[in-house]
Amino acid sequence: MITSGWRSVRYQQSLLDAAIAHYGSQAEARRWVNTPEKSTHVTGQAVDIGPTAAALWLRQHGNRYGLCQTYANELWHYELATEPGGICPRPLADASPG
Repeated sequence: MITSGWRSVRYQQSLLDAAIAHYGSQAEARRWVNTPEKSTHVTGQAVDIGPTAAALWLRQHGNRYGLCQTYANELWHYELATEPGGICPRPLADASPG
C-alpha cells in the first residue's frame, strides 16, 4: 500500500517544520525529512510503502519496476532509481545532505 506519494511544496515544508520541532534541530530532522527543494516526493518520483511486509517485498523485487530503497534508515521510502530490471544503487545512510 502506498502511504505517501506526491507532496506539495507547502506540505513537505510542514513535514520538515514538524520534524525540526520533534528532533530539536534542522540537522537531525534532515535525517528523516528532506527540504521541499530536494524532496523526490515533491517531484513525484518517490513513494512511501506500508506495512513493513510490503516494504520488505519491494526491497527484494522493486528493481523489476525501477523502484529502489534510497535511504537505509527509511525502509518505507522508494524512488525511481534504476531502469526496470536494473540494479538498485546502494541506499544512502539517510536524507541529510553530504
